[in-house]
Amino acid sequence: MQVLKTLLIVFLIIFSISFVLKNDWIVKQKYEIEYYGYQSPPIPLVLLFLGNILLGALLMVIPTFLKNQRLRQIVKNERKKIAQMEKELRSLRNLPITEEKNIEQVSQKT
Repeated sequence: MQVLKTLLIVFLIIFSISFVLKNDWIVKQKYEIEYYGYQSPPIPLVLLFLGNILLGALLMVIPTFLKNQRLRQIVKNERKKIAQMEKELRSLRNLPITEEKNIEQVSQKT
């Protein structure tokens, strides 16, 4: 289901980009970006909007990815602790049962 959802999102993004690029007759303005002496070739306004949308999506995905990686590491460590505790529990269950001496029995012998 996750793969199907991802494929659908990728298809919608590709379809949207191709639709916008084919129908750019609405906005004919082109912009040039200057940055410390670098001057870009004229860029259609539509591509600037798409670039900003993609940049915003990346800025949202990166922190989410980093948080998921941290949570996966925590889960991995906790699973190791659980496995160690289960191993210890199994070893304690296999110990033979010994009789416990009551305080009364000990005091009577002395």
